[in-house]
Amino acid sequence: MYEKIRESFLNELSNYYSTGQMPAHASVNMRRALTEHSDRLKQKGIRYSPKFISVRDERANESRFDTNSFITCACSKHCNTVFEYSDAATTLKCDLTTDDVVYLQVIDRKDADKATKSADQIIICPNCGHRATASGFLDGCPMCSTKFEIDNVFPCVNSYYSTIWPMPKSDTMPRAFVIAIKAGIGAGVTTGFLCGLLMLMTGKGLLYAFLFGLAILVCAGWAAFVFSLLGSVIITSINATAGAVALVANTLDLHAATGSQRMTEDAVLPLDPGFSFKLFEGKILSHLRTLAFSGNRQNCSLYAGTGDLSFMDDLVDMRYRGATKLEKAIVVDDYLHLVMTVYLDNVYYRNGQFTKARENFVVELVRRKEVQTIPDFSAYNINCASCGGSFDAVLSRKCPYCGSTYDLSSQDWSVILVAKK
Repeated sequence: MYEKIRESFLNELSNYYSTGQMPAHASVNMRRALTEHSDRLKQKGIRYSPKFISVRDERANESRFDTNSFITCACSKHCNTVFEYSDAATTLKCDLTTDDVVYLQVIDRKDADKATKSADQIIICPNCGHRATASGFLDGCPMCSTKFEIDNVFPCVNSYYSTIWPMPKSDTMPRAFVIAIKAGIGAGVTTGFLCGLLMLMTGKGLLYAFLFGLAILVCAGWAAFVFSLLGSVIITSINATAGAVALVANTLDLHAATGSQRMTEDAVLPLDPGFSFKLFEGKILSHLRTLAFSGNRQNCSLYAGTGDLSFMDDLVDMRYRGATKLEKAIVVDDYLHLVMTVYLDNVYYRNGQFTKARENFVVELVRRKEVQTIPDFSAYNINCASCGGSFDAVLSRKCPYCGSTYDLSSQDWSVILVAKK
């Protein structure tokens, strides 16, 4: 159902860092995170090129989860993901395998046609009157360049990440079978011909030489086929075992996170029946990326903590490893606190050098316990409770019109702690 969005988003994401054209189906949170990331790269003087190269065996898949108000669809496919970072002197290329899995989280509203803008809904520019679909206004009006924030266009991509797939590809054995057949035919014909020719040279009759060569052809061909196929099976088994060992070694710390979705839902659903772990997971990632790459953290309402976040100043990429672990869920006074461990592969740029680091970030989020999940809520377009003015609460904790302080936790999840584990 969402395969077209998956394909178009990956292509548009690859082009975004070179053209600046925002992916049409990026959610509000992802649009801000991509913008902050692009700004950090420009600040550091780094060129970034993500590529999602198609492979013959894509094994595309979709897993859909329905809740009361929205649909979450986890779309995935196999491809070769390549991430390249370069400055004027050095280049870092992340291309560990030719077989990776890329995951996209697509969010859709069941009542999208009633409650929110869809990608095909017509928007009218308030400055010049240009009419176009909502997806055409993501970078501002295409005619007069007037900038204004567009709400989520549903369906939208809320998060994405890729992981290495170390196991043999599903077409390994069919390809091995074809190779074995070719080896058998080649070895049989060559050996049979040479043996038949040898019989003729030793004075045997033509019929004898032909039958002898044919017999050798069959025997040698069959032996070559069997040994070739057996060798392929052995090599595949060794690679599969090595892949499984590598998978366990590389993701050992992720295993404890596999049950976190249910535990998190058990903690939140009694207070918020519309809660979605997948939506929450995407929000954590967008909050983390925005805080990591933001140049204005001190005024950002996403962060209500007092800790020093300067350890993220040299981050140039934050790649999610696909797991978030619930460490603690507790209600303190009128606030629900969730402490999560997020598993990441990070890239830093310090003193002209790129470094990769596998790190786990502990993130504590807080929200008033009576708040309910609103799928299209965005802190990027808030109406002040005091004066009614609309402003971007991510850029400012105070209303620019009346000076009232805005508390994000009264409407959505706010971060009060980010630390390396």
